[in-house]
Amino acid sequence: MDQIAILVVEDFPAIAEIIEAVLNDVPAYQATAVCNGADALAFVAEVEVDLVLLDVNLPGLDGFAIHDLLRGRAATAMVPILFMTAGLHDAEFARRGVRGHIVKPFDLDDLLARVASALAGGGGSVGNGLVRPADR
Repeated sequence: MDQIAILVVEDFPAIAEIIEAVLNDVPAYQATAVCNGADALAFVAEVEVDLVLLDVNLPGLDGFAIHDLLRGRAATAMVPILFMTAGLHDAEFARRGVRGHIVKPFDLDDLLARVASALAGGGGSVGNGLVRPADR
């Protein structure tokens, strides 16, 4: 069975490593963490991912710019994106059709539940953090 490829984009290495380790503890998941937008875009150019966990505040390209670039590429246009943020970005989320996000700091069990929901296509309910072109 192929593992589910999850890209974690988080600029704080300690947080990225924790998220990556927690996800990789799930046998079905293969998580990879990167710390900036350029590395995220390079990764998805080489690896087909099933989910992106995306921090909003990143050096260089922020999470919104990465989101927009991923949505503009045929290979990643339908990949679920789950935003992670400690800030208030309601206007930007609304403009992009984001129905929810994970607020930092978050409980790791909540993270795992949100990831499972995103991968199961739980796109209709408010608060699941999924962004798909059909949701816009």
